[in-house]
Amino acid sequence: MKTKIRSLIIVAVLVNVSACSTIKNLFPDKEKDYQFTTEIPPLIMPPDLAGDSIASVPAAAPAAEATDVAPAVPPTETAPTVDRKLTQVELVDAGEGTKRLRIGAPSTTAWRMVGKALSRKSIEVTNRNQDEGRFDVQYDPNKKEVEDGSVWDEVIFFFKGFEVTEQEYVLKLVENNRQTDVVILDKEQKPVADETSLSLLTLLHDTIKADLAK
Repeated sequence: MKTKIRSLIIVAVLVNVSACSTIKNLFPDKEKDYQFTTEIPPLIMPPDLAGDSIASVPAAAPAAEATDVAPAVPPTETAPTVDRKLTQVELVDAGEGTKRLRIGAPSTTAWRMVGKALSRKSIEVTNRNQDEGRFDVQYDPNKKEVEDGSVWDEVIFFFKGFEVTEQEYVLKLVENNRQTDVVILDKEQKPVADETSLSLLTLLHDTIKADLAK
């Protein structure tokens, strides 16, 4: 009996030792490994990141400060100034019995002078084209303005107003050597040499000279 008990104890001890060995294998002791572990080697930086390479990168150029100052614009060419007091205005012969009005100024200035004179004398302008230097007008040399307060003149104007006595003309401005000629043409673009056209040129001449004298 004692022999059986002793055998059981020996078997139990062996089983216990085997179990402990198995457990140690499952959960190894790392303390010894830590004792023999060397220090972690230093971090090796790539050549392009080593040293002060990052600091040596040039900084971005500062953005231009916004200002309210507009960029400089080259001055545009302006029309030459004309001395009004010295501007010559005269009627000259154009050949074949025709006349023309000569203004001693460039066409841009003469255009304003003629347009102003037509407006002052209430001459009807049916068409104007500055690019072509052309005024289409209707002109009656016998047309008179109605006097204020005159009933009889108003009656005459009422009946004569229905009479078509105005004639159509074309005023053509031609620039030549910094002076401008005003030529009167008919609807067929031919020079006119009648009394009515001469009366119109004379009216423009007197009106422009009076305006320049102011």
